[in-house]
Amino acid sequence: MRSSLIGLIALNALAPLPSVAMGDNPPPRINLPRQGFELIANAHGVAVYKNNSSDVIWIGAVGLIPAPPEQVYQALLEYDRQAGKIGRVSEATVLSRDPGGLLVYERLNLPVISDRDFVLRVTHGGDVAMRWISYQAVSGRGPAPRDGIVRVARNSGQWELIPTQDGRATIARCEFRIHLGGMLPLWMAKAGAGREIPQLYFDICRLSLGSGKAGPCP
Repeated sequence: MRSSLIGLIALNALAPLPSVAMGDNPPPRINLPRQGFELIANAHGVAVYKNNSSDVIWIGAVGLIPAPPEQVYQALLEYDRQAGKIGRVSEATVLSRDPGGLLVYERLNLPVISDRDFVLRVTHGGDVAMRWISYQAVSGRGPAPRDGIVRVARNSGQWELIPTQDGRATIARCEFRIHLGGMLPLWMAKAGAGREIPQLYFDICRLSLGSGKAGPCP
């Protein structure tokens, strides 16, 4: 499976328990597929959808990760472990933590075009029925822009992690919007976006299980 540049299963919700982490109010639930989205990939248990009507790259996905939700949740929040292990993430640093969430710097090493970087405000929380992570690019925080790297100003998204198989696996839904900026035409940026999302799920699965080997990851 190739590196990622940047996925429907229904189940009955369980009675909620107290929050597992402090954060802002949960974002609206991800509902896929829905009007405006088309299926662009379906591989390795991950269905990927794209909305072409937006002025940004707008991708959603839902798939199964054979690891417990708490482990997937932890892997997604441990940004300091992600460089070189998730897609084209070449730098990932937690700049600060507070009761509401994290401030994170990331840089993406992309083919052909210049690297992109961004500073994210990350919030998270949840209960036994669902854990969530939400992020939004912020300006005026973190490292100053560097020569040769395009600072991304529009980048937001979220994850929903729902237990299945008696808690041994996770239904993972994600949705994000990003504008890569720079001189890259939007039509070109959109053209291949999203088709490698199944690889992203694979990378997250492997990181969640704490092993360099694929193991049960599809």
